[in-house]
Amino acid sequence: MRSHRRRHPLDHVLIVGCADDLDDVGITLALLPPDAYGQVLIEAPAGATDCLTAPPRVAIHRVDPGRAGLEAAVSAWVEEWIPWEPDPRRAVAVWVGRQAGAVVDLDHLDLDHLTV
Repeated sequence: MRSHRRRHPLDHVLIVGCADDLDDVGITLALLPPDAYGQVLIEAPAGATDCLTAPPRVAIHRVDPGRAGLEAAVSAWVEEWIPWEPDPRRAVAVWVGRQAGAVVDLDHLDLDHLTV
């Protein structure tokens, strides 16, 4: 088990966006606390994410344009980070940009086991 998964509470963020969402993603990143932990998945051409800065524990991943790419990346994140057995000490926040919402079909993800 990875050490970051042993700490409690674990607050984890996922930020999903497209090139057209970059300004909003930048604002969202600026609002995160310095100790935030998580990932940013951006569907954009090479170099487009260079303008983004994130807290040290938030990784920015660029995904090549194309519906399957961003959707596959979000699916992989859900598979890794959303447990089937909810832990009340663990908080997950997901932000999806307006343009990314049109690209990623969140309805196909099996999130029924989550408690809100």
